[in-house]
Amino acid sequence: MKKLISLLLLTVVFISCKGPGTGPLVKDAFNKESQGQAHGQMPNQSMDGKTHAGQVTIEKMNVTVEPCDGCITIAKLMENKKSFAGNAIKIKGKVTKYNPSIMGKNWVHIQDGTEFGDGFDLTVTTDAIVAVGETVTFEGKIALDKDFGYGYTYSILLEEARVIK
Repeated sequence: MKKLISLLLLTVVFISCKGPGTGPLVKDAFNKESQGQAHGQMPNQSMDGKTHAGQVTIEKMNVTVEPCDGCITIAKLMENKKSFAGNAIKIKGKVTKYNPSIMGKNWVHIQDGTEFGDGFDLTVTTDAIVAVGETVTFEGKIALDKDFGYGYTYSILLEEARVIK
């Protein structure tokens, strides 16, 4: 009889729990952000299920990089990006941010000191390992309006780049 009462009491307790922050055995220790993540949402996705733009903070650095032979500048790339779409280019810049092994690629941000409008930074995907502060020349293919989902879109991206010596 005691087992039956205990089982019944345990069943009532579990049924009354409706998720994080509810029920008699769960403390209200979740804020909205952690509740969203507990429900399988990405950090940039609100509780309403709508995806919001991923925010990548890029700071403009005070750099000056002389372009190499056959290289273009970030300003020229930004100004004429449609003419470079799908084409291989060479570009030289200083590494300002490096994120390794994301979606099987290393993600690099470079700047060369030039700008067009508000464009002064180029995101590069590569297998190469580089260091922040290093000046490198990349060769790769330009992709426009690349959408990786979860709000992460790139108006311009240098893909599958390799380091040129």
